[in-house]
Amino acid sequence: MSKKVFLQTFGCQMNVRDSEVICGLLEKAGYKITEDEDKAEIAIFNTCSVRQHAEEKVWSAVGRSKAKIIGVIGCMANNYREAIFEKAPKVDFVVGTADIAKIPAIIAEIKKHKGSLLEKKIYETDANFREDEIYHTGFHLDRTHAFVVISEGCENYCSYCVVPYVRGKLRFRSSTDILDEIREDIEAGIEKITLLGQNVNAYKSDGVNFVKLVKLVNPLQGLKEFSFITSHPKDTSKELFQAMADLEKLKKCLHLPIQSGSDRILKLMNRNYTRKSYIDLVEDYRRIVSNGELSTDIIVGFPTESEQDFQDTYDLVKEVEFNSAYIFKYSPRPHTEAAKMADTVPKEEKEKRHKLILDLQKKISHQKKCQKRK
Repeated sequence: MSKKVFLQTFGCQMNVRDSEVICGLLEKAGYKITEDEDKAEIAIFNTCSVRQHAEEKVWSAVGRSKAKIIGVIGCMANNYREAIFEKAPKVDFVVGTADIAKIPAIIAEIKKHKGSLLEKKIYETDANFREDEIYHTGFHLDRTHAFVVISEGCENYCSYCVVPYVRGKLRFRSSTDILDEIREDIEAGIEKITLLGQNVNAYKSDGVNFVKLVKLVNPLQGLKEFSFITSHPKDTSKELFQAMADLEKLKKCLHLPIQSGSDRILKLMNRNYTRKSYIDLVEDYRRIVSNGELSTDIIVGFPTESEQDFQDTYDLVKEVEFNSAYIFKYSPRPHTEAAKMADTVPKEEKEKRHKLILDLQKKISHQKKCQKRK
């Protein structure tokens, strides 16, 4: 059987980095990565469970695949486990987010018995952590930019979010290993770095917090620019803003998800900040970080969201004037607290609210781009 592997990634930057890690592990095991699924004997789908639409795209891709061996890995693997085999009988293996180091061995085991009476399906979704060594394979999709994971998992338990259930408890990599990985990337010709975590601001390991970490990254010789994503408002501080202002290599861009402009909805979402505290944070950021760009995430149509709740969000977008925003229609996610609530906002209303904020943000983004050109 051919050793060509096709890997398709769905979802966030964390999944992109996971896919790079997997490609590196597979190459070390003698496999070849191909972008042409038709030429691959093995197809792997690295999945996202954050929104229903993302899952639907995965099921469609799996259904279309003609590969001899098919694997579903990532967040959907942790979310649905062996039930994936019932939903998609052609899938041969299911591997969770913390089990990705096992993928080469799992493929070898499946290949050994494929087409025989001993043919088997394998699922591995129970690991609680990753060994740091998997981040040192040297495989990158981009020759000048690299994602560097600084933390895994999340314990914020926002009521709409499945991440804590599919990526596990919050775990921090050591600052030493993070810096070693960045140095390896620089030696390989990488000039730009993005530090990754579900909530980078919560980072703390061996006496090094996130602000100290960025101060350790900045002087690394050969690094031209670095950034980070994603921040949580409850853990974002003036100290970080001052570091952004002072460190010449750190991009002046902050992604700070608001999700809703309504205090009532924010409380139901378990976000642990208020509309006022968020706006105060934005004012501090813009005062300290000259010409700093600001982006956000917004969810419309959360359970019980009234016209007034939506108007509060709309007004906040108008007031804050984000450079850009990712705007989503709420969809219930398995295991989450919000999934226990009635999905009270009709689909048509979600679409209407989504369009209103999207149109507003497009206008603001256009104005800001024009201002920047002047």
